[in-house]
Amino acid sequence: MGQMRRRCKQLIKELALPAAIDLRGMCDVVAARVARPVHLVPMSLGGVVSGMTAVTDDGYWVFYELKTSPWHQAHIVLHELSHLLLGHAQDPTVTEDALKLWTPSVDVATAMRRMGLTMGFARHHGYDNLAERETEVLGTLLMGRVAPSAAERELPLEGQAAELAAALGPALQHIRRQQGAPAGGAASGGAGADADGGSRV
Repeated sequence: MGQMRRRCKQLIKELALPAAIDLRGMCDVVAARVARPVHLVPMSLGGVVSGMTAVTDDGYWVFYELKTSPWHQAHIVLHELSHLLLGHAQDPTVTEDALKLWTPSVDVATAMRRMGLTMGFARHHGYDNLAERETEVLGTLLMGRVAPSAAERELPLEGQAAELAAALGPALQHIRRQQGAPAGGAASGGAGADADGGSRV
């Protein structure tokens, strides 16, 4: 754990974060590091997960629970961003396996094409415990540097964010039916979630 913490601290040092930075500013820092845009998408995830990341040709899309506290939102987003910063491997078979589990009646190859998804959807499905522990360490360290954003208002999503959200909707409904989860509210962990409630299908 000591070596893991040192690695995470060194990574934060390399980022050269300003004294004051919020979540959107942190996304810009991560985008520069991974050479790909990072978009934040607040939406109600229906109690299935609290956060997940999708990858398209246009960048990373971090979905996080709208109906929770700003502090919890920051925790969720920083966990997702930590996976990107740590360069955790992304495997196209993970995406395919996750979609098969989520929507067993759907032709997976067709669904992936229509959703514009590449390798990173439901990334946590393929991560081992070591990767998750490292992500939690980095996310926790970043929590001490990043100011939570003001509470998000529920506004209509637009453009590709709206298209991805619409595509995720049926999958989330399927999981909710499978798990018997309540219709609303943020996930509190347990089966199908990381410690922060992130997607771990």
